[in-house]
Amino acid sequence: GGGSEAAARGLDLVAGFGCGVLATCFNAPFDVAKSRIQSQLPAATAGATGDSHRHYHGTLSTLARIAREEGLAACWKGFQAKAIRMGLAGLVGLSSFDLVKWL
Repeated sequence: GGGSEAAARGLDLVAGFGCGVLATCFNAPFDVAKSRIQSQLPAATAGATGDSHRHYHGTLSTLARIAREEGLAACWKGFQAKAIRMGLAGLVGLSSFDLVKWL
């Protein structure tokens, strides 16, 4: 009946959101490291401003430095916003897939 279809759709929505949030749990530290590395000035510009020393070099060394200097929780800075964004993306993605599959 219609009730079981609605329940299945609701479960798909919850599953899609949950998968997006779960993915963010694993992805967030790498996103933080990427942002830190990208936010550094390029070497030529840094020399012109007198700050030729780059703090972050590679992903793993950046994560280790963040954890050492700011605490492990700092590797998940901005988690809430990322989790909501990715949760909604998972919800829409899974729902869209099921809709297209049904058509």
